[in-house]
Amino acid sequence: MTSTSTTTATDTRAGNAATVRRRLGEFALVRAGAPILLVLLGLFVSGNAYLVQIATEGLIAYILAASFNVIYGYAGGFNMAHVITYGLGAFTSVYLETHTSLGFWASLAIAVVGTAALSVLVAIPSRRLGEIFLAIQTLAFGLAVSEILVNWQDFSGGTTGLYFIPSPTFFGTTLFGGEASYFWLVAVFAWLVFELMTRIHRSAMRRKFTALRESPRILAAVGLSASGTRLVAFAIAGGLAGLAGALFAHFQLVIDLDTFSFGRLIALLLAVILGGAGYFWGPLFGVVALLVMDELSLATSAAHDLIYGLGILVLVIGTRGGIAGGVQALLSLIKGGRARRSGHPAAAATAADDAGPAVASADDPTRTSADEPVDLEAAAEHAGSAVELVRRRTTSHTLGFDAVTVRFGGNTAVDGASATVSTGEVVGLIGPNGAGKTTLLNTATGDTPMASGQVRFDDVVLGALRQYEVVNLGIGRTFQSPKVIPDLSVVENVMLGGDGRATAGTVRQTLFLPRARGDDRRSREKAMELLSDLSIGHLADRPAGAQTYGVLRMIEIARNLMLDPAFLLFDEPGAGLTELEREEVAQIVRGLSGRGLGVLLVDHNLPLITAACDRIYVLEAGRVIAAGPPAEVFAQENVISAYLGAAR
Repeated sequence: MTSTSTTTATDTRAGNAATVRRRLGEFALVRAGAPILLVLLGLFVSGNAYLVQIATEGLIAYILAASFNVIYGYAGGFNMAHVITYGLGAFTSVYLETHTSLGFWASLAIAVVGTAALSVLVAIPSRRLGEIFLAIQTLAFGLAVSEILVNWQDFSGGTTGLYFIPSPTFFGTTLFGGEASYFWLVAVFAWLVFELMTRIHRSAMRRKFTALRESPRILAAVGLSASGTRLVAFAIAGGLAGLAGALFAHFQLVIDLDTFSFGRLIALLLAVILGGAGYFWGPLFGVVALLVMDELSLATSAAHDLIYGLGILVLVIGTRGGIAGGVQALLSLIKGGRARRSGHPAAAATAADDAGPAVASADDPTRTSADEPVDLEAAAEHAGSAVELVRRRTTSHTLGFDAVTVRFGGNTAVDGASATVSTGEVVGLIGPNGAGKTTLLNTATGDTPMASGQVRFDDVVLGALRQYEVVNLGIGRTFQSPKVIPDLSVVENVMLGGDGRATAGTVRQTLFLPRARGDDRRSREKAMELLSDLSIGHLADRPAGAQTYGVLRMIEIARNLMLDPAFLLFDEPGAGLTELEREEVAQIVRGLSGRGLGVLLVDHNLPLITAACDRIYVLEAGRVIAAGPPAEVFAQENVISAYLGAAR
């Protein structure tokens, strides 16, 4: 590595370390400021009963919107029964309080746990469904529960609802709904929910939810269960919705089924979209905007619907990503201008600091990486050092393809192909377009089912495993076109590869407890070292969706190196790359075999195959027609004929 490269890498690490410290400081400021602002709000409204009502209702609405933002904004699932869950929280808490010896606090806790558990039960049958079918299933569940509630009068009051709901007490003090005392109770819960949202936003859980929303295939490719991640999102969202419902019931003191109708779902969806779905601040901004517009439109009752509708239209159309998206875009422009004036490359690279999904598109000049070019010569010079961060494999393993056949309808894509890859070697898989190379590779990772044959990791048959279980067994892969999560930063995409190997469980990750913070810190440090060794460390905090094709390829490779796999399957890694970038890939591939990993390399670039591979297999029409060292195979007449055609 040259001294210039070393200096650049050092500057990049220093700049990114400063960015991490700044972000931690910003979150600490936000977390400390939230209770202070709530206290100031309480003092401001306490002398006015009407303002107390509005503020209390707004905080409950924030809790409900935050819950919907978890499942819809972060995880990308449209739960049509979410408002029913909200209602069940209300009815459950009231029923337990009035029909049992349980008081408010125990009833509240059971309502929260019960709605979380019910949401998980609803999500279990939909684990493998897409967004539309998920919405249909949850709609059916919501309609069924609504019908049950109408007829279960002891629980819901039927069509007349529930009246004379008792007010909670706290150390002998009655907290009457609609009064300042109840506002303070709701304010405490709103602060706790806000704190939970900050922890989720900082943790691996947000990365998992975002990957679930954008590409469940990537989630499986890093060893994480898409269905399990969806269940966690449903549990969190359901529990928070139940909390909001219980607080709302004791605030209103009168509730009926119309309160939890489809119209409330539309208002909830509007609040999240208006504020910015998937953004940390989105639920808060959306609720405040709706409250303000509602009050303004009520003040001019003659034009109520017109003002309300125009206000929503302007905000949704005028701010991509909702209000939070508009604010973030403005802040990014301001930070970008300051960073460019400062002249520091690391500062310029981290100017697009993100508090939610990326706002601008890839063609937006505020999000391109053209002004931070990658030093390709330096990258090719020391790319091999990145693999030193991968755990050295000292045990021998074999990945075997045994007479694999794959059919798509009447077309046979792979016809009885057999091949083996051992740890410590690089095996190439070549052939003309349509020969079945990627299809054969996909059978190892579970992306493509087999008509016959099997793929083995030693004696373990992979066909019996789920995709994420194959990865956790020790098999990583890249894709023909690099797959990244565009709404995550470059470093977060790489960290996703380490999230499946975290020592903290789901609860610790969600609450971002010390063990989860330790996992996150170690994951970020390793990801930053990988990116720096690949000469793209200066792009670490930029949106991944704004990067060039070559950078996307390096992101994908770095993410796989985070897995510490036994085998890494490369699907045309040299496609679309420059000669220097292909040299970088070749160094990485050879370095991996030197660390004891097995590599299966699919590519059309014969110089890359020759430079990197110990052995190669040649496919034609789904059949293996040659195998052996590259020099010997390329001299065979049938291989020459397959690539160039037979002489006439």
